Amino acid sequence: MAIKKIVKIWDEGKISNENIKFLKLKTKKVTFPASPFITDIIQDLIDTYKTITCAGIAANQIGHEYQIFIGMKEIETEEDAEDIEKKEAELSSSIGNPYADNYEIYINPQIDKTNNKSIKMDEEGCLSIPGLMVARERFDSIKVRYYDINGKKNKKTLSGFLSKLFQHELDHLHGILMLDDMKKIENLYPLEASEENAKLYGSLYSEYQESIK
Repeated sequence: MAIKKIVKIWDEGKISNENIKFLKLKTKKVTFPASPFITDIIQDLIDTYKTITCAGIAANQIGHEYQIFIGMKEIETEEDAEDIEKKEAELSSSIGNPYADNYEIYINPQIDKTNNKSIKMDEEGCLSIPGLMVARERFDSIKVRYYDINGKKNKKTLSGFLSKLFQHELDHLHGILMLDDMKKIENLYPLEASEENAKLYGSLYSEYQESIK
């Protein structure tokens, strides 16, 4: 259908309260059989994913309030994860996704079981929060369920990067961003370290916190 613009909480050094308000909304469940409108959203997710270097995109990141996300289906090595996260945090993602054909569509996703002993601190980037990286806790092992476009239920266990990815995108669908829940965050830092960027993103983060009070 179309390549969509990513909804960002800030861009070019300016906060967007309108975008923040939209991304903080909880999304709606998809009913089956899926309507042509839902099919169009999925195609927009695929088209956008194939164009932007990223590991996943939630439907509300392209302007749709539905419980759908596209995400990598598999990862060859966990060593690739750090590079993927940094690519997502870049201010202008490169054209063309090296993982363009490596994806799954997740509809009405949920986590059925977590392993509290698997909690791990790791880095994250986000297309909606350009220029900033976060070190935060995620479960390293989870059991999930989701549906495909035909309404077929899928269950699987995810670990490592794919577990983190699922949690990140599911948070988006619940109106939660990676900057939220300070108890789970160890550090926030600019992708490109400099005194100027430290001041800029420190200010933007403060504005974000004020906007969600």
